Amino acid sequence: MVQIFTLRERLAMLPGTVRRHAASTQARLSVIADARAVAPEIPRDAEAGHLERAARRLLRRAAQDEFAREGVTRVNLPEEAGRADLRRADVAGDASFHAFVEDVLSAVDIAPSLLERDDAVDLRAARGSSDAYGLSPEVASDLASYLLSRAFTLHEGTGAEADASDALEAYLAEQAALIRQDIREALVRQVRVPLELQVARERHERIEALGPGAGFLPDADGAGPADAEDSHFPQRARAAFEFAQNEAGRAAFGALRTGAAKAYERYGTPRNPPPPPR
Repeated sequence: MVQIFTLRERLAMLPGTVRRHAASTQARLSVIADARAVAPEIPRDAEAGHLERAARRLLRRAAQDEFAREGVTRVNLPEEAGRADLRRADVAGDASFHAFVEDVLSAVDIAPSLLERDDAVDLRAARGSSDAYGLSPEVASDLASYLLSRAFTLHEGTGAEADASDALEAYLAEQAALIRQDIREALVRQVRVPLELQVARERHERIEALGPGAGFLPDADGAGPADAEDSHFPQRARAAFEFAQNEAGRAAFGALRTGAAKAYERYGTPRNPPPPPR
């Protein structure tokens, strides 16, 4: 009798457990969707590590873009960019390079993010956030803070309490140290690897050759100014992505898929199929 009573208790607790698990799963998916709105390359079944790496990539790329934007003119670079030339020049030890690196690092401020999903999306798409080179380090830092705050939520669980602020600050400080080291290493590679330096120089020359204001044109591998219609394509693509993520979008695409399947069943096969081969 004791075993039967215990079994009944467990069965009575099962619906509540299922509901809590479903709520936790839904909250986790919501956090991942928030991150994917800023970094679509993050997988749908992402773990916290995916968001951390996306934040580091965002700032590493912003640092490389800043080198192409300003570094190639501020840093004392040798005329010849061969491997031996760069080794003899020791650009990474030059004072001008150190000053540039410190300027980039000063723009990196990893802190608890107050951005909501739509705010982060608007920030990334804003005209003042990027130019033909890419995102500014300041905007990349804000977006990285947004991603890392979501990563912390995945680490601690979506039901983390507000008193976890100290843990969040410690976590962000640890991630900020990793990001700063990553940026330093990426910038050192820019002046030690001939191909990376050549690419940065060519990007700078190509974009600056377009003339004043060209910095706000899309960097299309040497193409001219984009058409007005094309300039709105990222916004339309983002709107379509957002629609596909919400409940109404999933229902609409599901209806289209079901309708297409029924149409194929009705019209996609011949009315009088050929007889089977003998």
